[in-house]
Amino acid sequence: MRLWAVAGVFLVAVAARAQDERVLSRPEFFDTHPTAIDSAHFQRVLQNDFVEVIRVHLGPHEKTAWVDIPAHVMTCVTDQHVRLIYPHGKPVERVQKAGYTGWVESADYGIENLEDKPAEWILVVPRSSEES
Repeated sequence: MRLWAVAGVFLVAVAARAQDERVLSRPEFFDTHPTAIDSAHFQRVLQNDFVEVIRVHLGPHEKTAWVDIPAHVMTCVTDQHVRLIYPHGKPVERVQKAGYTGWVESADYGIENLEDKPAEWILVVPRSSEES
């Protein structure tokens, strides 16, 4: 009888440990990529071994979620007047004309369209050799 009791306790302990290992095996990271967090505004249009191209579209006065935007080349498809909202800093307004192209460093922020018309731009994110 004692042998069955010990075997039962052992099986319960093994099952509990297996349950704990499943919980602990979850990934320790959270995907903060713009297309994962806010696919309504950030759409991946191309990805290969060299670049990732993301189209950003904000309707009038729309806001994005806070996202981790990698360093990229930005090209404005439309004129834009947006506010960049940083989690630990002052908001910054950015005004660009359609056709503007420039380099933007990586940062975490949300974006708010301050205009009464849609704003649209393209991000070209270089891919590092480690990602390929």
